[in-house]
Amino acid sequence: MVAGGGTGVAGGMIGGDPNGIAGGVLNTVVADAPRPTVVARAPELKAPPVTAAPVVKAPRITQLQMATPIRRVDPIYPKFAIAAHVSGTVELLGVLGADGRIHELKVLRGHPLLIKAAMDAVLQWVYEPTILNGQAVEVSAPISVNFILR
Repeated sequence: MVAGGGTGVAGGMIGGDPNGIAGGVLNTVVADAPRPTVVARAPELKAPPVTAAPVVKAPRITQLQMATPIRRVDPIYPKFAIAAHVSGTVELLGVLGADGRIHELKVLRGHPLLIKAAMDAVLQWVYEPTILNGQAVEVSAPISVNFILR
């Protein structure tokens, strides 16, 4: 008999199994617990084998000649920029075509009073095109136009 008048094992639970283990689980809890249901595993689906895309090797560069300017037009300093004492650099990104002319021009940064003058000048520039392996190619290039008050 356990202290307190109950039955069971000393150190066990009230109402526990007299033949149980101290600190054990109640028989009724274990006996009434639902039994796990065993479910058959679904067959594994096998994915079709994955084939990698064919590896395309980049052409080997044997000769590269960078574009060189043939004709460079200086920008006309805007009168209102001069009156406002505005100077600085306009940074552009240009696409130089295989024909040596600027085909696209985007403004990256620069003072708004200077941008149009810079773009008007750069669009007149002509280059000896970039040559890659003996062929003229289109390239993208950063272009800076400086405006300095004298």
